Amino acid sequence: MADVEKENLKNLEEKQKSRPGTGSQGKVSKPPSAGSGPASRPHSRTSPAPSRKSVSRNGSARSSAKGRPGSKISNMSGDVSDQSDNEDTQSKTTMGEGDGEGSDGYDTDLEIEDKRIEYDSTGRTTYKEACKQIGVVPVSYFLRHMQDSELVMMHHGLGPLGAKAIATSLVTNTTILKLNLRDNWLEAQGGKYIAEMLVENCYIHDLDLSYNKIGNEGSEPIAEMLQDNSTLERVVLSGNGFGDKAAEAMAEAIMSNQKMEEMDLSHNEFGEVSGELLGPAIAENSQMKVLDLSWNHLRRKGALAVAEGIRDNITITHLDLSWNGFGDDGAQAIGEALKSNKTLEVLDMSNNRISTEGAVLLAKGLIENDALRVLKMGKNPMQSAGCYGVLKGISQNPNSAVQELDFSDILVNDDFDELLKQVKEMLPALLTKTAERVHGRGGAAKDFKKAKPRADPMTKLKQYVEKNNLRLVDLFNQFDKDKSMSVTREEFAQGVEATGIDLTPDELKRLLDTLDKDGDGEIEYGELVFGAQAHQEQERKMAKARSPLPSR
Repeated sequence: MADVEKENLKNLEEKQKSRPGTGSQGKVSKPPSAGSGPASRPHSRTSPAPSRKSVSRNGSARSSAKGRPGSKISNMSGDVSDQSDNEDTQSKTTMGEGDGEGSDGYDTDLEIEDKRIEYDSTGRTTYKEACKQIGVVPVSYFLRHMQDSELVMMHHGLGPLGAKAIATSLVTNTTILKLNLRDNWLEAQGGKYIAEMLVENCYIHDLDLSYNKIGNEGSEPIAEMLQDNSTLERVVLSGNGFGDKAAEAMAEAIMSNQKMEEMDLSHNEFGEVSGELLGPAIAENSQMKVLDLSWNHLRRKGALAVAEGIRDNITITHLDLSWNGFGDDGAQAIGEALKSNKTLEVLDMSNNRISTEGAVLLAKGLIENDALRVLKMGKNPMQSAGCYGVLKGISQNPNSAVQELDFSDILVNDDFDELLKQVKEMLPALLTKTAERVHGRGGAAKDFKKAKPRADPMTKLKQYVEKNNLRLVDLFNQFDKDKSMSVTREEFAQGVEATGIDLTPDELKRLLDTLDKDGDGEIEYGELVFGAQAHQEQERKMAKARSPLPSR
């Protein structure tokens, strides 16, 4: 019994020690004397304990402000915050005497979580780091415009490594929807980097990689990407030296991709074998609406295969086959395709070595076709008889939808003019283009007037400067946003448009070609001054030539 009593007494003393208001020896504290202030209240788990202090871990190099939970710690560059969640130095403090006491001096049952750094959606940091690791100079233009919905970086000379740095930052970019890297010497390796990026990026839907010397080797990763990518709607790959090997890869892409609506493969080296590969792929595609195969070497069996593909295709509305070698056999195959095809609206067969016979054979398809609106057959050796044959085929189709016939650079005679009058009674909105005829060769063409002299775009630029009381440097500064005294052709064009200077697309191109003498894609202020001076000298000479000779 004595042992039990001792044990009970011991337990009682331990309880008294843990009870609020008791002394260190387990005795009840005396009440405070009068005037000494209110008695201390027991501390709840949610109220701070004055006697308790949080102690930071030894070795922490941060200040007390930075050591608090939730503070953002930036690294030396100021762009990337410290994201080490498991380091002891991450704003954690030792616990006080009470369980669950936080570093701010209060008790809590909640676990204290480190605040994570927000994701850098701009990609600027990633790009700079990639440039550093790859060993290329960051492109300031890219840094300024990487958050635009349309990124135009033509003629920047990126090369393969520059493309790699940009591709690295674009993998997770969510703002750029249109990407134009035309003429940057990407070559095969650079094309591969862009293709790998587009496997991951699901936002870019418009891509221009034209004139980058990608070649057959670089075409394969691009074609593989196109087979898997479900975002791209428009792809421009013109002027990249694609041959038969590339045609095989592109045929797979055309056949497999069911998202892409527009594809430009012009100015490449596709020959007869390429046509035989591309033709069946065109027939199988059920999504594409615009296809450009101009300026290639499609002829003989290759031309026939492409024509057969068009015959079986059910979606393409715009087809450009100009500047190939279809010849009369290819023209006949196109005529057969037009009998069956019900979707094609615009067809360009300019400069395809089509003679009068070939034009008549193609026209047989126009007798049955009721979908084609625009037919271009200029620069073919079909003569007036060929033009007449095409027009005759249209006249025999009461359901013809043709609105424009382009026979540029082909002289026509009176027989064509007479038939045209009859066709216009059936199709009053029909526009027909032919070469201007020389007087004395069967009369004057009635639908076309002599072209007016082209306006001088530099004159319009000069008039704008004078009207607004500006200097050339003032005008240039409006275009030169980064004050580098140099702008790209695209930036100059956008600046001219913003000023409201009335220039047609042709006039604007002539102005850019005049100023960009060295063809580097950049227009410097000095080039603008030189162009203005040359224009002024030309005007002076013309005025002198028009002035009458002084009388003697």
